Amino acid sequence: MKRLIRSSLVALVVVIAACAAPVSSPPVAPAGLPDGQRWLRHLNEELLPFWTSEAALGDPLGNFPSTRCNDGSRVDRTNPCPEVGRNPWLMMDRNYVVAMSRQTYGYGVAFHLTGDPRYLRYAKAGVDYLRRNAFDRQTGSAFTYRDNQTGAWGPKPAYRNPQELAYALLGVGFYYYLIRYADVLPDILKAKDYIFKRYYNPELNALQWMLESTGDAQATDKRLTAQLDQLNAYMVLLTPLLPELQRTEWKQDMTRLVRSLMDEFYSPEDNLFFLRANSPEEKSSRVAETDFGHTIKAFWMIRFVGQMTDQPDLVEFAEASGARVLERAFLAEAGSWASSVRRGGALNPDKEWWIYAELNQFAATMAVKDPVYARYLPPATDYYFTHFVDHVHGEVWTALEARTDRPPADALPKAWPWKSAYHSFEHALVGYITAQQLYGAPVVLYYAFDQTPDSTTIYPYFFRASAFRLDVRVEDGLAIYRVEFSKVR
Repeated sequence: MKRLIRSSLVALVVVIAACAAPVSSPPVAPAGLPDGQRWLRHLNEELLPFWTSEAALGDPLGNFPSTRCNDGSRVDRTNPCPEVGRNPWLMMDRNYVVAMSRQTYGYGVAFHLTGDPRYLRYAKAGVDYLRRNAFDRQTGSAFTYRDNQTGAWGPKPAYRNPQELAYALLGVGFYYYLIRYADVLPDILKAKDYIFKRYYNPELNALQWMLESTGDAQATDKRLTAQLDQLNAYMVLLTPLLPELQRTEWKQDMTRLVRSLMDEFYSPEDNLFFLRANSPEEKSSRVAETDFGHTIKAFWMIRFVGQMTDQPDLVEFAEASGARVLERAFLAEAGSWASSVRRGGALNPDKEWWIYAELNQFAATMAVKDPVYARYLPPATDYYFTHFVDHVHGEVWTALEARTDRPPADALPKAWPWKSAYHSFEHALVGYITAQQLYGAPVVLYYAFDQTPDSTTIYPYFFRASAFRLDVRVEDGLAIYRVEFSKVR
């Protein structure tokens, strides 16, 4: 990771804007909105301690464990903690690629927000481990898990699915966004090509679920997450960074995915996206339950794709429809979000960490454009910081009961194969970016570019900015770029 940097870089200051230095926006934050410093404290004091212990970092470094106990300790499967021992699936001694990739992403976010090179080293260790072990070089695909008893990686290519393949690219993709190492990009491009060439089924107007059926699932199952998670895991973030040929192709593929989401999984009557679309009944709240998390994330991604591809109809659809979801999901009396719509249309007031984060993120994104949407954020984030955060051992709980504001007795632990650092760290990143903009303060983020890139490829996560200031310092042979964005949108 180290690179030789000429001493003249240490004092380099670059101002890039529409030919102007960054100018702060006037503050429009509502009373009680957590500011950027509160989000940084959340990251440093409430999230990172859970992810920086020896138990979290793995052996070797980068082989991050997929499941840990609520106190952060390793799982002793001969004498497991109750939150793991009561779940037969978690008792299987496996490491899952989704979890390792999400944890890698978390360390990338930590560096992005703090500039501390320690977190970039952890992210690089995760990237290196995944690229050496989890990427299937024979097919261009990726494995799903490693059996820690036998050392074997599985399953066979026919039984992998596009959702898990997308998340295999999450950590590697975020690392590339931060650092732009040329040798990382070919792995991402090859995996993306594999997904679209092998899984896209024109008869379904969608990526199908697997290449061969099993006793549990049909290969041609039409699932929302096979489409949606390509967007949020890597495509929306990385498309602007690609060479022109690939950038054009990815924009076309993102549009195809978005149209699939809207045509196949969206119910205009319910204003909801449904998880499966194999029959008309699966797309109606009268007979099927669906959560607000996938719905609001779909609108979030459609909005960004519309902006990136210059399709204002997509932006308008996502913003108007997403605003209706926020209004429906917000529980004013409790000052918090509901999690789902039960069969028949009633709200489920219980909470899940990732759904709660997605709703906050969409509301915050909308608030940057129209501060009226910031009204949800003071009570919703206060609830999150008060009840979701484990104030003893760090991180956030998987689920909370609405009647107690506490985790249910049978709750999954805070670290399990589908709950690693991803959602809580993205929540902190988006919370920081949007809060700084709403308070009229600069958004400061850190990168470690291999070489200073074109200014059009420097942007704050999924957002864009009208101006930024760039400073470079060298620490232990690493060039760390401090970028100060303003007028984020």
